[in-house]
Amino acid sequence: MKTRPIISSVVIFALGVGLGAAGVWVWMPTSTSTPSMSARVDKRATQPADASSSNRRILYWADPMNPAIHADHSMKDNMGMAYIPVYAHAAARSQAGLKIDSRMTQSLGVRLVAVERRQMGRGIQTVGSVAVDENRLYAVNPRFSGWVTHLAVRAIGDPVTAGRVLAEIYSPELYGAEQEYLIALRSHAQDSTNALDRELLRAATSRLHLLGLSDGGVHALAIRGAAQKYVTVVAPTSGVVERLSLRQGGHVTPHNNLMEIANLNRVWVMIALYGNQMSWVRLGDHVDLRSPDYPGTVWKGHLDFLYPTVGLQSRTVTARVSIPNPGGILRPGMYVDAHVLSQGSLQLAVPTSAVLHTERGDFVILGQAEGHFLPVQVRVGPETDGWTAIRQGLRAGEQVVDNAQFLLYSESQFQSVQARMLGGTRDATPPGSPKPLQQPKQSATHRPVVTPQTASMAGMHLGSRGHD
Repeated sequence: MKTRPIISSVVIFALGVGLGAAGVWVWMPTSTSTPSMSARVDKRATQPADASSSNRRILYWADPMNPAIHADHSMKDNMGMAYIPVYAHAAARSQAGLKIDSRMTQSLGVRLVAVERRQMGRGIQTVGSVAVDENRLYAVNPRFSGWVTHLAVRAIGDPVTAGRVLAEIYSPELYGAEQEYLIALRSHAQDSTNALDRELLRAATSRLHLLGLSDGGVHALAIRGAAQKYVTVVAPTSGVVERLSLRQGGHVTPHNNLMEIANLNRVWVMIALYGNQMSWVRLGDHVDLRSPDYPGTVWKGHLDFLYPTVGLQSRTVTARVSIPNPGGILRPGMYVDAHVLSQGSLQLAVPTSAVLHTERGDFVILGQAEGHFLPVQVRVGPETDGWTAIRQGLRAGEQVVDNAQFLLYSESQFQSVQARMLGGTRDATPPGSPKPLQQPKQSATHRPVVTPQTASMAGMHLGSRGHD
């Protein structure tokens, strides 16, 4: 009777042990297949995050709470958090420079301008005034005395053409010389062998020439056979009356000019230059002239002459430019804006607004394919007419950003801060950033340009304003 309870207890105990073993067998695969959070962190810290990361070199491990703290091996901080690996090339920095979506590029208003070769040099912006070309100024002066019986030109500025009658003058002196010539001509016609008559005819003809009568006038007088009391004065050239010193009925003498005629088909422009600019200026320098009265019109010329004196009041040196003026647009007395290009030569150039000036140097944003923009360090030359010469750093035909540089600069600043937060050292060059500008090698395929370090974008200025 006592044996049966003991057997029942043993059976119940064995059944409980079996059920417990079965439960442990069922529970163990599930628990081991799901590691704890710390185990997942350890595994993520010691294994690559993706398949591509296995091919990248780990630079160091960074503290997740303080990225400035580095370690050369995988470990945990005092809170049990695993250090984060920092690779040599992050995925976001796989290509140098910036990458912006095409739609965002259009929204930002990014405008690209081609690098081109232009005539560059020291530009001098000054003013000038139009004057009469003194080489084309003609004086009308009779060689005899008399009185004006008819004056065809009455005012200064009247236009005249070559050969036009300017005035009729009664000259007793010329009238008497013509009569003497006719008498000598008749005497010679009666006896052509008489030497005295030949000498008288020669002397009378010479006197008419001295009084201003041409060979054609002497021949016409011989055919006409009668002296004229009134002599016509004609214009020697086309132009405008610059000076008029006689009036209707006035007396004229060989000592006075009747008038002066200026031919305005070519004019002079007198340009003012300061003494500190004279060391740059040379004869033959290119000059562009513009007038606000004729927007869009440019007159081109070269410096012809530098006057040897300095103006007592303006303290400037006058330079002279001879400009063709076929339409008569440039009028004596007009003021014009002059741009003198001194020491000019054909150089690569970009718009001045495309150059970014920083404390580390000068940069441009180079536009590349697929929305990539690369900061490129350049060496600049002189500025001329809104363009800046590029002595080193670019090639002809490349595209640079001429607008929205500030936005691209802000993006570069953000990437710079992001790189530093990932624990970049001061001496290490950020991934994708080229080396500083170096002296170029003489090679047809080598670009004498290097992009700046990301940290060098700090302190960048657009034009004359800073954006720090």
